[in-house]
Amino acid sequence: MRRCKFCGAEIDWITNLEGKPVPVDPDPVCVIEDGGPEEFLDDMGATVTGRQAAPEEERRDLAVAFVPHRRTCPALRGPVRRKM
Repeated sequence: MRRCKFCGAEIDWITNLEGKPVPVDPDPVCVIEDGGPEEFLDDMGATVTGRQAAPEEERRDLAVAFVPHRRTCPALRGPVRRKM
């Protein structure tokens, strides 16, 4: 397991369909696909759009995907700083 260089949290990497590696949180979540604008990645790298299901909404027929770590990283909240 690797760690985020900004916050130190454990992360995994999934290669998206464009061939780019994307850091994701290691625990998969259930996604309600028609319920929101958030993007997730499935284990094959495809984008799943919707919203994360609340614990009481989780069902076997929902999509299972991973949250891109940029959404949960406390060090990346706010403006992104780029080196010049």
